[in-house]
Amino acid sequence: MLSIRHDPFPLEAARDLLGIVRALYAEARSRDASAADLHAIAAVGDDLKQAIALAEAHPPGTLGFSSAWARAERAAGRVGELVDALAPAAPIVRAALARVGGGNVTPGG
Repeated sequence: MLSIRHDPFPLEAARDLLGIVRALYAEARSRDASAADLHAIAAVGDDLKQAIALAEAHPPGTLGFSSAWARAERAAGRVGELVDALAPAAPIVRAALARVGGGNVTPGG
């Protein structure tokens, strides 16, 4: 059951997390990840995009706003499942930098 939320939605953090998910997707695609893996990452990104849209469209205390919170929290948990804590972040950062700078930028340089 969905509980009604009144606390401010963390828009900036949700957008940051969406950026991380996009970088995860780009890195997975660059290493020819399976269609199932790409679909799982894309589904998390879709949940975050919908959460952001709902939070922007509905005021606190409404069902739409509370749904935004539920989607964002679910997506955040799923991001944790997608990322192996022992995996190096460099490939993900390189994928994000390539999206921003066309591949001409390297981490730390």
